[in-house]
Amino acid sequence: MNILMLTSEFAPATGGIGTYAREIATAAAGLGAKITVVAPDYSEVSQTESGSFPFHLQRFHGGLHSARDLPAKIFLARDRVRLEDYDIVHAADWPFFIPVALSRRRTKARLLMTVHGTEINETQTRLKRLAIHATDVFGPRTEIAANSRYTRDLFHSRFSIEPKRIHAIPLGVSDFWFGPRASRDETRKAYGIARDKIVMVTVARLTRRKGHHMTLAALSSLPEKLRHSIVWLVVGPNGEADYVGEFRDMVETSDCNIHLLGSLPNEAIRDIYGASDFFCLTGVPDPAGRVEGFGLVYLEAAAAGLPSVGTAIGGVPDAVLADETGFLAEPFPDAIARALVEMAEDNDTRCILASGASAHARSLSWERCASETYGLPPSKENTVFKTMTEKPFESQMHRKDSMPRKVSMGR
Repeated sequence: MNILMLTSEFAPATGGIGTYAREIATAAAGLGAKITVVAPDYSEVSQTESGSFPFHLQRFHGGLHSARDLPAKIFLARDRVRLEDYDIVHAADWPFFIPVALSRRRTKARLLMTVHGTEINETQTRLKRLAIHATDVFGPRTEIAANSRYTRDLFHSRFSIEPKRIHAIPLGVSDFWFGPRASRDETRKAYGIARDKIVMVTVARLTRRKGHHMTLAALSSLPEKLRHSIVWLVVGPNGEADYVGEFRDMVETSDCNIHLLGSLPNEAIRDIYGASDFFCLTGVPDPAGRVEGFGLVYLEAAAAGLPSVGTAIGGVPDAVLADETGFLAEPFPDAIARALVEMAEDNDTRCILASGASAHARSLSWERCASETYGLPPSKENTVFKTMTEKPFESQMHRKDSMPRKVSMGR
């Protein structure tokens, strides 16, 4: 199979779409596909990098997308689709949807477009809707890959195309997160954490929609003895300056044991996961229309055997299976507090959820994602694992009670 992928985000820029493009291309190459990735150069990428990927990487001059880049992307797509007989032309994110659609007549390839969540709401302005209609973006031969059931349903509610052309294909978790870590005691010692403390970790940009303030409000409401037994490690770069200042003020005036660690390399985060007891990220609805399309970070923590406390928003219920790999609460401090109490106080429950989290992470590999996205046959190893798993993800999706159960409001 010969695949052309066009993406507006890629390394060295950080972000979910760049991770998606790199990981699914790597997995597709591992399954035997020939894949070419066309990505921006950010005016600083080394020309010696091409050999570091198992796929062909072609750079174009550019950086993070803006509307003025669209004409250049249209010409880029028109030129690239004619270079070879591709079986699939894949627009990995929204900025390449119109360019790929306008190249439809220049290739016989199957056209594939991936939606991640937020861009579905952002394309609802009058001007963007007109552009989508005029260019027939979701016309014949175009299929949509959504990163969760939530994203699939949101897309279907906004655009009138046949449901059979919209597929919910959850993301995967990299093998890196299953890799070796420093010992639990060694990492705790490095961060000054006693062995008897319960460690809760959050990894996310410090921005309002990620809900750090909601977690802190819930943590602050816990009984004093339990509250003082928990150490909260907060990892991630700063977001909006006003929110960061507000949150830091909240931390300073609380009596909770909180370590604001800022940005850390993935190796350090992996070590922290190994020293922690559970993961917590309590996102909140964003009035600006940004959504949590999936929640890959929950899977990365799960790969280290961490159950999660999350909020039942967006596509999070595909990343955290309620009462199987963690607890899902409504995005309110009292509901989150009840989930924290149950996770922190009940070691047996935490262990059971940890086992489920690890199994769920292993079932959602990038290889599985690439196989479902492109129609590639899975490897023998992935097939064997699925036959050994009692409740693989697809069986969860097709149960009669297909939406996971949320943690109850009462005890």
